[in-house]
Amino acid sequence: IIIAFATLCGFAQDSISNNKKLHCHIEGEVKESTFTRILLIIGDGDPRVVPVDTIWVKDGHFSHDLYIDEPEFYQLFACEDYNNGCWMPLDFFAEEGDVYATFYGYAIDDAPLPTLHSETPLNKELLACNKSIEERFYIPMRQEEEALEKAGKLLTVEGAALKKLYDECEDRDSLRNLSKKIEQLEKDNRLYTPEYKAFMEKGEELRKEMYAYELDYITNNPNLVGLYLLNQARQRLYNKDDAVKQPYVDVFKRLYDAKYPTNNMAIALRNWVSSMDVRVGSRIIDFTLPDLNGAKHTLSKEIEGKIAIVDFWASWCGPCRRTSMSFIPLYNKYKDKGFTVVGVASELDSENMRLAVEKDGYPWLNLLALRGVDNIWERYGIRGAGEVFLVDKDGTILVIGATAEEVEQILKERL
Repeated sequence: IIIAFATLCGFAQDSISNNKKLHCHIEGEVKESTFTRILLIIGDGDPRVVPVDTIWVKDGHFSHDLYIDEPEFYQLFACEDYNNGCWMPLDFFAEEGDVYATFYGYAIDDAPLPTLHSETPLNKELLACNKSIEERFYIPMRQEEEALEKAGKLLTVEGAALKKLYDECEDRDSLRNLSKKIEQLEKDNRLYTPEYKAFMEKGEELRKEMYAYELDYITNNPNLVGLYLLNQARQRLYNKDDAVKQPYVDVFKRLYDAKYPTNNMAIALRNWVSSMDVRVGSRIIDFTLPDLNGAKHTLSKEIEGKIAIVDFWASWCGPCRRTSMSFIPLYNKYKDKGFTVVGVASELDSENMRLAVEKDGYPWLNLLALRGVDNIWERYGIRGAGEVFLVDKDGTILVIGATAEEVEQILKERL
């Protein structure tokens, strides 16, 4: 009886708690595929680091109830697509009301994009905005390109012959050789027809018009949809010059930063702006994180007075781990001469990190950035894979993306 009463009290408490929250009901269907799970993630986070909710598909349908404190940007995507390394997320706003999603076949098979239907205010505005951009910019260019393709005016005769061989080839080595020939043909300016080159130039101008249109919308609509578009722009601008980024930085600081202090998109943009100052010659961004035993360490104290590598890596990143292992001989050679290494692993689960450290044999201090805590990687401007920072004795960044050879040369000169 006591257990039953406690359970009922728990349900009642959950009900009271949920009644205070916004209720977003997600309904969906899966067509022309065998998807068994749809994954739900807040924002555009990395599923390797950020927790996801699993929504099971039964008889081609799925549903989920999401309770949130305030409207927030989420993504849905098929688990099977994610496992294949190629997935098409469906963006939507979780807010009070219903959202209906439709998924088609595997992304790797060029299936149609997932579609969204909702009558909630933010999602209606998002859909209308996307439709406007699609009709104004994408559709005309797509139609023009299809007309050129139909008329056989995309590729030169030589380019078309190579592409035909490539499409019909099944041998891996032959495909690699054909791919190199096609790349060389493009470098020699002999792959595309004059008509298609003119089309691409026109497309570049139209893309600039589209970005101006988008920035105008962001500036004149400082709401969550504008913030969403600003966040989308952030992702494509990561490797652009600061001058290209600056108009977006300015509008974020002026209209969005203070307005959305806790929104995940605003946090991502804030970290992006901060990361623009991380460059050779700047000081490291300090932080405190635990090791695998839970003991807290502050980066500046761990590397004080030493030339150091700050190695951002992850158990799920093969190239990161190979890079990290390349520094082990250097560490053993110079650790008693004023050199150290501090690893920073971005993980969803600490056990994955523990196993990787044991397998790879890292002899230095490794800190755990669990589930994106404090957005350390983002504040350093790191996307997807990790990065290596070589830092001078006073905390100044000497090299970004340092190799073992570069590091050893600097150690020989300075130590």
